Amino acid sequence: MKPPELAPMQALRRSLWMVAQAAPKELRNLAMLNLITGTGPSIALLLSKIVIDEAAQLLGDRSQESAIALLLAHPVLLWSMVTVVLLNLFVDSIDSIGTTLFAALRDRVQGYVQGEVLHKVAYFDDIALFETPELLNLLELTNKGIQRIQRLSFIVAATLVGVFLFIPSVAVSISIAWWVPLVLMAASIPSIRVEMKYHKKSWRVEETQAGVTREMDIYSKVITGEAYAKEVRLFSLQSVLLNRWRGLFRQMFNTMTAVRRDEALAVMVWALIGGMGAALPYMYVVLGVLRGEFTLGDLALYTGIILQVRRSLYILIGNTGDIYDVALATGPIFQLLDLQPQLVTGYKAMTAAAQTRPSQRGIQFRDVSFAYPGSDRSTLERITLAIQPGEMVALVGENGAGKTTLAKLLCRLYDPTQGSICWNGHDFCSLELETLRSRIAVVMQDYARFPATLRENVGWGFLPKVGEDGVIQTTLQDAGLSYLPSDLAQGLETPLGKQLEDGIDLSGGQWQRVAIARALIRLSDAELLVFDEPTAALDPKNEHEIYQIFQAIAKGRMTVVVSHRLALAKMADRIIVLEHGQIVEEGSHEELMAREGNYHMMFSRQKSSYL
Repeated sequence: MKPPELAPMQALRRSLWMVAQAAPKELRNLAMLNLITGTGPSIALLLSKIVIDEAAQLLGDRSQESAIALLLAHPVLLWSMVTVVLLNLFVDSIDSIGTTLFAALRDRVQGYVQGEVLHKVAYFDDIALFETPELLNLLELTNKGIQRIQRLSFIVAATLVGVFLFIPSVAVSISIAWWVPLVLMAASIPSIRVEMKYHKKSWRVEETQAGVTREMDIYSKVITGEAYAKEVRLFSLQSVLLNRWRGLFRQMFNTMTAVRRDEALAVMVWALIGGMGAALPYMYVVLGVLRGEFTLGDLALYTGIILQVRRSLYILIGNTGDIYDVALATGPIFQLLDLQPQLVTGYKAMTAAAQTRPSQRGIQFRDVSFAYPGSDRSTLERITLAIQPGEMVALVGENGAGKTTLAKLLCRLYDPTQGSICWNGHDFCSLELETLRSRIAVVMQDYARFPATLRENVGWGFLPKVGEDGVIQTTLQDAGLSYLPSDLAQGLETPLGKQLEDGIDLSGGQWQRVAIARALIRLSDAELLVFDEPTAALDPKNEHEIYQIFQAIAKGRMTVVVSHRLALAKMADRIIVLEHGQIVEEGSHEELMAREGNYHMMFSRQKSSYL
């Protein structure tokens, strides 16, 4: 399984399209804003031309004693001046909303893209995504790309344009009068202070929302993390976790949007007031022209310069980003979204055993070989094995013999590289994946410790029962944890995991019993039980209790137990001994001990350690 190649320009085009899908409302608002702020300066320059023309015609008119009286006597000149001032005030006040719209666009895009990535990972059936170094690197790069895609609207070129506009604009404005740039900057101080105030307020909101953000990260890690990958899929928890993450995102986004809305209104008001400061130098130059202190060229120059200074300031304040850098960083996002699992999608419902021939009942491995993605070495070699209805089979062998790999194939976390696995005569690949997994109860060696309540840690094993207290209590009792809810301050609603607020941690043995309870709760639907080292964290006394539980629940069901503890294997109807990915011995405990082969050696060696 290799990620598809993607050129930077392809990633850029898809990034722009994703931004358009993520935030159409924000983009529409920004387009309207740019239309207003883009046409406003042009209209202002046109009106300035009228002012220049009218002023030129009046230069020789001395019928009035003062310049102000002359201005008041010519309404075209007066109203042109007033219109230019009002237009600039309007454009400046509207333009102040840009920062708020860009912030909303950034957050909306990040939330949309991250949601798409989490959805892809959550419903990616092939767990090779979590066990292959190349794909794990792709996941890490994708997380970085999510942070970059929101910066598409802030490019380096805009920053350079702002610099080139700002420096000469300030220098030329000084030639008009030394105090002109000071007045322009001083007029901006109130709105700047307001913006700083609301930035600080926004940061405080972010601080108070830190718990929400952290919980989002927790659920994001549950969806994308290797430790939870198998049980999230086996227990069909994708929708639960995704809905929880999206609910937290909406909570955070709505809180920040309320703060930004207040900020936009406050900045707009102060921008109107601050804009009056820009009107003073403008009036000074116009009156200076009428008094003969400035030329018409000074007037035209000032009209352009004031707009350039203001525009350059807004450009410099905005966020910037390099388009090519963004294109490179967002490439992994689309490589992940285009990635396809190797598992074949099933199309048949599972049939009852009564509808199959007796020889086809149960599970059959037919000449199965398997190699992990990216590996040239087969972990399993030509395995042929049948598990009969109601039979308990134990898989034993040294580390690396292929026991856990065989259990993964049983749960259809992978498909065989060669050969086939059949359930009641139907190839696994032809069965509906979700239905198949719903018939399997599993306790994995690397079981999940979900950052959730005790109720959820058990009930997520069978979602229809998560709200039934009696079922949860009975299941905990069956797993030997009947005392636990009463020992916890919040009972079944106690958060487990130090990552959560008021969360508590359990001992390794308690966590393992909770994982066992999570499997037990779906026994009503389960036809196959798979236990991969289910007693690894238990002491001998508790281990014996779990053995008795397994014996009771295994009756009438196919059961596969992977264990280094051969005392558990001794309980099985049949023991399969694996070595280097192949079956080397098979039989009951008594039969294998009589052969004095590999199993006899392992059992005798383990038995001697207790003497």
